Parts: sequence; C-alpha cells; structure tokens
Amino acid sequence: MNAHIIRLLYISDAAEGLDEEAVTAILKSAEKNNPPLGITGVLVFGGGVFAQVLEGPERGVLGKYVQVMGDSRHRNCRIVHITTTVERLFEGVSMAALQALPLELAQIAELDAHRKETVPPEDFKNLMNVFFSRLQALP
Repeated sequence: MNAHIIRLLYISDAAEGLDEEAVTAILKSAEKNNPPLGITGVLVFGGGVFAQVLEGPERGVLGKYVQVMGDSRHRNCRIVHITTTVERLFEGVSMAALQALPLELAQIAELDAHRKETVPPEDFKNLMNVFFSRLQALP
C-alpha cells in the first residue's frame, strides 16, 4: 500500500495557436522530470483547455503545479479539486495525454463552473475513472 499522496486536478486555458507539437513537448518534459518527484497523471486537452491530474507526494505535486502556473503554453490555471488518497489511479504513468472527447469537455466545464463550491467526491472520482479507462484502452 502506498503512503498518503495527493491528487490534484487543475484546468487552464490553452495559449493561442497551441498545437500537438507543444503537447508532445509537455509529455517529453514530464517523462523526464516527473519520475524523480514521484508524480504520475494524465493531461487531457482540447477545445482550448487543458485538464491535468497530478498525483504524488504533496511537496512534488504542489511544486509541479507552481511550475505549471508559470508555463506560457497556457493561462488562467485554476485548481478544481485536490484530495488525499492512498492509491494512485495512474500508477506507472509519468504523464499520459488524451485528446478530450466532447462529453469529457462538458464534464470538465461542469467541474470548472462549480470549482469554488465543494465538488462532490463522486463526481471527481467518476471523471478520473473515465480518464483511467481511456488510458487502459490505448494500444
């Protein structure tokens, strides 16, 4: 069993003209930098937004989020949900990327609209399970 870790979901607006090449660069950087910090997760992008889940030790995840906020490839970072957990959803995945499907964009927008309220843990868990299931289905 893992020690307690945190899972953080943030949403941001993609910079104008951001392309697939930029997303590939983000993933390459994550593959190099995340394992030493104990960070795993998924980056979902599309419709002009990013939704990223970071999970790992509190210090590593919060430090990574501070770095992310200064990244010019996006703006208006906002934490939607943060929780402690003992189990990773993205075990062994330094950072995966998924192109957001229309229904997921709607779910992300709904979570974003209510980010200043208490997000029901079940809604957060359901969205994370959707991302995890899609990752498992990848070749």
